[in-house]
Amino acid sequence: MKHKIQTAVVDRVVEDFVDITTPLKQFTDSVLAPEGTPGREQAFDNRAANLANFSNRAAKTALMVAAGSSGGNKKLTEALLASSGQVESLTPQLVAAGRIRMTYPTNKAADEHFENLRRQYAESIQKVRDLADEATDSAAFIKASENLIKKHTAACESSIATHEPQSMVDNTSAIARLANRVLMVAKQEADNSEDPGFVAKVNAASDQLQAAVTPMVQNAKDVAMNPDDQRAIGRWRQSNQALLTAVGEVRRAVMVYPDEEPIIPPPPDMSALSLSAPPRPPAPPQMIDLEDDIFKVDFMKIFGEPERALTPLQYQSIHMPERDQAPPRPPLPGGEKAPPRPPPPETDDEDETNMFSEAPLPSQPIMMAAHGLHQEVRQWSSRDNDIIAAAKKMALLMARLSQLVRGEGGTKKDLIACAKAIAEASEEVTRLAKDLARECTDKRMRTNLLQVCERIPTIGTQLKILSTVKATMLGAQEILIGSSSEEDQEATEMLVGNAQNLMQSVKETVRAAEAASIKIRTDAGIRLRWVRKQPWYQY
Repeated sequence: MKHKIQTAVVDRVVEDFVDITTPLKQFTDSVLAPEGTPGREQAFDNRAANLANFSNRAAKTALMVAAGSSGGNKKLTEALLASSGQVESLTPQLVAAGRIRMTYPTNKAADEHFENLRRQYAESIQKVRDLADEATDSAAFIKASENLIKKHTAACESSIATHEPQSMVDNTSAIARLANRVLMVAKQEADNSEDPGFVAKVNAASDQLQAAVTPMVQNAKDVAMNPDDQRAIGRWRQSNQALLTAVGEVRRAVMVYPDEEPIIPPPPDMSALSLSAPPRPPAPPQMIDLEDDIFKVDFMKIFGEPERALTPLQYQSIHMPERDQAPPRPPLPGGEKAPPRPPPPETDDEDETNMFSEAPLPSQPIMMAAHGLHQEVRQWSSRDNDIIAAAKKMALLMARLSQLVRGEGGTKKDLIACAKAIAEASEEVTRLAKDLARECTDKRMRTNLLQVCERIPTIGTQLKILSTVKATMLGAQEILIGSSSEEDQEATEMLVGNAQNLMQSVKETVRAAEAASIKIRTDAGIRLRWVRKQPWYQY
């Protein structure tokens, strides 16, 4: 569902912002039309309504992007909200100023007022589009543009078959605009990266696309002028296919990983095998990494494909060293075949299992914040990933702090020590995130990661201070429940709010770090493996 929604938002961004100049230009032409022009009033009303509809749709699309596609970037979200609101407020003012300018064409003040509003509107809609492009994944944007180009290509073929030159011109113009939008996004990606190889690859693909636009447009004009010219039609089809190929090359250039999933051979049918079958001949040992009942095998040596996670049954289907194989069991009575053993469920760390075995209640706000962070990081393996390991540690410490604050065992000394441990873990998460940010070649990702992680030490220090205050107010060696003093209640509320902010900041840092890990320098020496843990029933 999430993927479908994100795809729909990307499609809206591509479709709604493909042409932001024509609605304003047509409205301006209707305003500046001289008196006595036939249908002047009707043309103004139609163009004003068209401009209002365009503005409304563009603003709604910007709000959708701000709601779900800004990647947790608060500054980008706020900028999208402000710009979309400005477009919505400027549109009726621009329409009113246009009507005054059309009614009093010789009034200099009316003309200046209209020009000022027109310029402000053009800048605002341009800013909305730029922000929406920045918040949208570039590869997904280019893929959606590619699909829309194919739709317009089909419409051009239909116009050729029905001899409709105007439809041919309109759809060709849309294809050219979409190609230019792809070039703009590719340029943004190149400017945003500090990886010379990536920049060179994107620029080369962009140059190829830019060179393909003009021939396609020229050939389309020839077809529109003479729809029966088969040679012109053939030239247009060839140049349009070259343009589509160039768009695909740009998409592949901006992607870090290809969107096509590698084909993994299906596991063998273990039910057809007898337990009495002789053992397979020994093979050279493979690279094995065992964690949480998931085997990871060097697929480059076996299938020639990237490393993937295997279940024990799948791993057993690959040649294993003879010393690791158990001796064959005797055959079942009557020659019956043994059913395949189901893969075991993934197990968590014992402390995590005990601490987060039950969902917290609304009366446990600190535990709810810790549980939220735990749910975010538990999907990742902590093997070879210090950020995930540190975040899991913080979730456990925060859950322990919740128990201490609620009086579920421990002393005020334990409370202070737990808060101090959380502050130290906060500094560790921040250090790891900054180390990763320094090696990230994507400027936007690096800035976002630094922004979200730099808040963590401050909040962690505040938590330590507030926990000390809370412990002092308890005034006893054993933590008491339900202090009735007003000061104690206020201190508890501040502590709860601080804990929630800290867990949210760590959660955002984990997300930003996972994104930034895609684009790190090849010679950085940083080894962060983001291996997603799958539920046992998805194997």
